[in-house]
Amino acid sequence: MPEPFLASEIKRLLLQLTAGVAYLHDNWILHRDLKTSNLLLNNRGQLKIADFGMARYVGDPPPPKLTQLVVTLWYRAPELLLGTRDYGAAIDMWSVGCIFGELMTREPLLQGSNEVDQTSRVFELCGVPTDETWPGFRRLPNSRSLKLPKTAFTTGSVIRARFAGMTKAGAGLLNDLLALDPARRPSAREMLQHEYFRQDPKPKPEGLFPTFPSKAGQERRKRPEPHAPARGKAVALGDVDLSGIFQGRDKEQRGAGFTLRMV
Repeated sequence: MPEPFLASEIKRLLLQLTAGVAYLHDNWILHRDLKTSNLLLNNRGQLKIADFGMARYVGDPPPPKLTQLVVTLWYRAPELLLGTRDYGAAIDMWSVGCIFGELMTREPLLQGSNEVDQTSRVFELCGVPTDETWPGFRRLPNSRSLKLPKTAFTTGSVIRARFAGMTKAGAGLLNDLLALDPARRPSAREMLQHEYFRQDPKPKPEGLFPTFPSKAGQERRKRPEPHAPARGKAVALGDVDLSGIFQGRDKEQRGAGFTLRMV
């Protein structure tokens, strides 16, 4: 994007996304692949959620075991990275948090090259999990062999420091969405009532969004991004030592910039 979205525009886009996700969750549907390239934005300021190829009707009670290999890597929740097959709406809310951060920075927030690298980047941003911050995480299949750093300062989130320009409410919402413990993430309905959307600047009305010629049938993906997972492509974390992930991190930014399909 040559110019970033304004804060008021980001709020409107987030409200539309969250309202759509709330509707899905109210009807027992998990999208399981929310990402910016699956969001359609028309030239009237209206956002639509697309690509339901990985969506699943879960019902109540949900199935005892679900597919672990879901959600495109950069938007995949930590419980999925650690191999859980017992999950719910919180995995979509993690993806919403990743999209929120991407709207702010104009590039994907967590650009891991594989599942191991993705896990390390999540812990680098959100803190290394402990029994206090994420009770029971050690029982997840892929966590048993992880060797995590024990230094105290690595256990806390650095989201507030990384997004220093955001309001306290905005950073708090992002921090909640990217909570390691899925039980601590807000639901979509709860997010719609968050203080962030009531603060100035208020969400911009759809009719005041900048317009542009229709791009229907002419979309172009200029930069690469990971694809949604496919069957038979699982990569186990195995015996992985993440104790050094906070030292010598290569600061080069890789991957895709923020893109929206214009329709």
